[in-house]
Amino acid sequence: MAEHVDILISGAGIAGLTTAAAFGQAGFSVLLVDPSPPVEQGSDPAADLRSTAYLPPSRALFEQIGLWDVLSPHAVRLDALRIIDTTGTPPEITETRTFEPSDLDEDTFGWNLPNWLTRRELAAAIARQPGVELALGTGFAAMLQRSREAIVTLSDKRQIRARLVIGADGRASPVREAAGIAVQTQRYGQ
Repeated sequence: MAEHVDILISGAGIAGLTTAAAFGQAGFSVLLVDPSPPVEQGSDPAADLRSTAYLPPSRALFEQIGLWDVLSPHAVRLDALRIIDTTGTPPEITETRTFEPSDLDEDTFGWNLPNWLTRRELAAAIARQPGVELALGTGFAAMLQRSREAIVTLSDKRQIRARLVIGADGRASPVREAAGIAVQTQRYGQ
């Protein structure tokens, strides 16, 4: 027999984790699945070493859903924005501009956080949140759409009945493909 949840989210990146926290805090039952096991350290070969800049509206959302206190000890303020234009190979700097928050009458542009660390901290906080289940290491396998729900089969063979399925699972989204949503790709050669 299939389990029931209000919302199933495929993809435990920053968007999926934040969405799970917001819906969980709003009182919905949420199951968040991702085939990748969680990353605990930046030295882990699977760690996403990129970082993300969070502007004040993002901080406000994190505060609203109770996650900013978890992230703020790791956040680095963005007190300047430097733009560098280059040309040629090897690149030669042609122009540099530095902007400061005071240019916009602001205290800071935002806060920067490493992606792997943000995901680790969000997952730990969400695991303690009632109504939200994390199934990290379990992926989306298939979906049967019905008029009032979707029946999702997971990689561990569990079947989940969900009123809403959210694909936060990247550009090759299996949820998008299962839902039959077409995509057009444009390459920019970068």
